[in-house]
Amino acid sequence: MTPKQQALRDLEDARASLAHHASLAVDEWSPRALITRSVEKHRTLWIAAAAIVGAALLKFIWPSGEPHPKHGIFGAGSKKRGLFALLLSPLLALARKSVLDHGTQLFETYLRQKVSPNDTDAGTV
Repeated sequence: MTPKQQALRDLEDARASLAHHASLAVDEWSPRALITRSVEKHRTLWIAAAAIVGAALLKFIWPSGEPHPKHGIFGAGSKKRGLFALLLSPLLALARKSVLDHGTQLFETYLRQKVSPNDTDAGTV
């Protein structure tokens, strides 16, 4: 076998191995697998987050019967709202960051298509 044929055979073996490992990586890094591993590893955090989100949803679904706070700024209604704001602020920050990252990615993809329309999927391998 010539060195060129040996190199081509090695290349085909490497491509087959790469395809196998890529499929394993896709399965391992899928959103379902990531969330499943996260829930198994951090069960208490997921339960606490679900409780906070559930309490916030209940607050928005069933608002208090008071149309206006009776005691001004420091009334009981404002204390409840402050507690919910304190509990929801980290969740809102995470949601804001993920939405901005996704929007930035979409915008970059759009710009790449507009700048070089003939060169489709320039960033992919």
